[in-house]
Amino acid sequence: MRGRGISVVSVVALVLLASLATVGFAGTAAGGDSATILEVEPETAETPPGETIHVAVVMTSDGGYGGVGVERVAFGVEYDSDVLTVEDVHHGPWMEQGNETAVVTDSDIDNGAGYARVEQYRDPVDGGATGHARIATLTLSVDDGADGAASPVNITAVESDLEGDWSMQSFTHNGSVIVDENATVVDAQAPETGNESGESSDDTVPGFGIGGALVAVLALLAGATLRRA
Repeated sequence: MRGRGISVVSVVALVLLASLATVGFAGTAAGGDSATILEVEPETAETPPGETIHVAVVMTSDGGYGGVGVERVAFGVEYDSDVLTVEDVHHGPWMEQGNETAVVTDSDIDNGAGYARVEQYRDPVDGGATGHARIATLTLSVDDGADGAASPVNITAVESDLEGDWSMQSFTHNGSVIVDENATVVDAQAPETGNESGESSDDTVPGFGIGGALVAVLALLAGATLRRA
């Protein structure tokens, strides 16, 4: 009888632990939803001096909890103006994902300061956007005398808002441009001249798979405890 009581207590503890684990992982997954990832592609571009190259900024976001999409994104790009000059900023198709709507775009280039600012928002929001695609492509000219130099391409001052003006956390992966007279150009593909179609993200939200596996293991342990009782 004493062994039976201990077993029941063990089962209750295991069930409580499983519930807490599930809630914890679900919370992690929900938090993971509300994030924006911006990354420079390619991470390391290579070029001889005097070339014109393209560097892309790619965005990934599954929006917020309950399928709420992204309404607005703005960010800056820092670079060495002694090495690179931004000739143009082409706004990519990221914000065009989701329900069809107008996308308002804006960019401000300050080559003296080595800084460009990019902004896009949906008007009307109409559910917002989610997925994985380019948010912008920078056309860069490389200084003729920059052989042997390198310039960072850093994403900074990110603002990312869900529908309803809820701000999201953001993560960035920066890049660089290496200048070498013997290099073969390694850069991003030039942007298409027409409308580009975005690619939706079907990635599973992190956390649910691990949480489910943990619950299954705990259930097996509970069964084994009952059998031994």
